Amino acid sequence: MDSSKQRAYMFVDASNFFYALRDRGWRIDWERFLGHFRATYEVAEAYYYEGTPTLRVFFDSNPTASKEDFKEKKDKLRAYHKRLKGFGYTVRTKPVGRLYDRSEGKLKHKCNFDVELTVDALDQIDNYEVCILGSGDGDFDKLIRYLKGRFKQVIVVAYKGNLSNLLKPNKTIYLGGLRSAIEMTWAQP
Repeated sequence: MDSSKQRAYMFVDASNFFYALRDRGWRIDWERFLGHFRATYEVAEAYYYEGTPTLRVFFDSNPTASKEDFKEKKDKLRAYHKRLKGFGYTVRTKPVGRLYDRSEGKLKHKCNFDVELTVDALDQIDNYEVCILGSGDGDFDKLIRYLKGRFKQVIVVAYKGNLSNLLKPNKTIYLGGLRSAIEMTWAQP
């Protein structure tokens, strides 16, 4: 480890990035992403949070699919998470939930990791100087203010169009500016 670099922990809300970038036609190579930050910081831990589909959620989105298709999807996701672990991430998952939105009259899928990410950031607070938060979600405003009150530097990594106004006063790195350094050039599930 390079003692001249500040010790950092990274916390990435994968769905916050996925939907923003999917709509813009590109995806992140998570090995390159971590490497980009390791060039500047001693990233001691990198947490990656992602929801996994249940059978019902899978069939909501793929009504003509089979159980074998679901098994194949789950196997690909497991292999993907294994690759992420090989890159150095601690992968946190939980099932995607289903809820009925009365105002729109349809089922929606939701998997929120705000609490898990916050608990991990606070549990590890004595182990890092810099918190790299991979999310533009305004729900993290209180966490960021708390970390700064404990003299932690916070870097928000987000897509510019998905950055909450609550987080704009923080040091921010926009994904669009990193695209050439972190864009995926090989297939992932």
